Amino acid sequence: MKFKIFPSLALALGLMAQNGQAADIVSGPPTGTPLAPVNSYALHGPRKGQEFDAAKSLGQGPGALLFIHELSRNIIPVLRGLDDLTSEYSVLGFQSHTLLLHDDRTSAENRLKAVNGSLKYAHPIILSLDGLEGPGDYALNRRAAVTIVLAKGGQVVRSVALTDTGQHNLPELREWVEEVAGKIPSDPEELRRMIAGNLPESGDAVRELAVNQGVQLQRLRERLARLESGQMNNRMQQRRPQRMKRDAPNASGRPAAERNTAKPAAKREGAPPDDADLQSSLRAFIRKTQADERIDEIYEEITTRAAESAELTRQTREMFRLVLSLKDRYGTPHAHELAKGFLDKHPAKRNRRHASGSGHRRCHRCAVFCSGGRAEAISLRARHLTVAGETGLRLGRLPPPMLNVKMGNYNNPRTLKYIPDINERQ
Repeated sequence: MKFKIFPSLALALGLMAQNGQAADIVSGPPTGTPLAPVNSYALHGPRKGQEFDAAKSLGQGPGALLFIHELSRNIIPVLRGLDDLTSEYSVLGFQSHTLLLHDDRTSAENRLKAVNGSLKYAHPIILSLDGLEGPGDYALNRRAAVTIVLAKGGQVVRSVALTDTGQHNLPELREWVEEVAGKIPSDPEELRRMIAGNLPESGDAVRELAVNQGVQLQRLRERLARLESGQMNNRMQQRRPQRMKRDAPNASGRPAAERNTAKPAAKREGAPPDDADLQSSLRAFIRKTQADERIDEIYEEITTRAAESAELTRQTREMFRLVLSLKDRYGTPHAHELAKGFLDKHPAKRNRRHASGSGHRRCHRCAVFCSGGRAEAISLRARHLTVAGETGLRLGRLPPPMLNVKMGNYNNPRTLKYIPDINERQ
């Protein structure tokens, strides 16, 4: 009995040491073991609509498998970091797959469609087909936020379980990638030889590599264009003559303050959120200097938080109304587009309250209440009036004396005599 326990304990201690994690968080296969199959399904990317073995697709080259145990905003920096590193080190043959673990395939697919559409990674997240526990041979720990398995030559080099994820993981993530892929040479000729030596033999694999490099190149071009545009705008603002700001008179002798009418102040709508997480996300979301990729990440964090309750959805809706009402101060055009899209998907619910009492109800197209044949607080914008439970009188073209009435009995002959004339005019 002791003989059986001791090796198990030694193996656990070895795994803790290799992963550099706390003793209670061990996840992933041990170093030196063959990379077991990982059944997966791609909803986006070059393998869209295909079921394949994610581990086998890495081949003998360097690569990584990142398993998502909990899809939250905290893991987004790690997902983005691995995506960028995969594009950067692909010249050395490095590949990676990010897999979402799930217990309901239909809901997981719907979730990934939204996430991939929002994050727009060069290497979209794929779906694990081995359930919430993941592949049986990988011994994944559900208490981890993500588990990263790095491999080379078809064998596991390192398994890492991350719990407290964020930007602080990016330096060590780069070290782990360089551990299996090596460092990118600074000498152009050496880099060329290394790239040539790491090109895959399969034509399909070469094609996939070329596609990924093309996507990354386009992203870099877009990012560079935004940076250049921002720098040019800054230079133009710096070069703007100060005399334009002075209140100099024109040919007519009138000062500029008299010639130019002030723009009306923007009407403030909505309200800032009470939730601390939404407040933090809002401050980052409205920065004018924020890149589109970062805005997409923040938007995903916001929508994830909003989906937790109806109250958080309401706060998010009011928050985005505030951003759109102050476009000149808050956010970029891309942020405004995302905010408008959220409001279109989550419109405010209409408040339909009815007056109490049998036979008395409110016309849904006006703000007039009927109670015992008397109307209160008539809205001049209203088009219909409910009288004793019946909708009939149109107010759009009432004579001036009727428009000034605030209280009146609409069941007496003196008032109702207007109804035939008004209906005929309508």
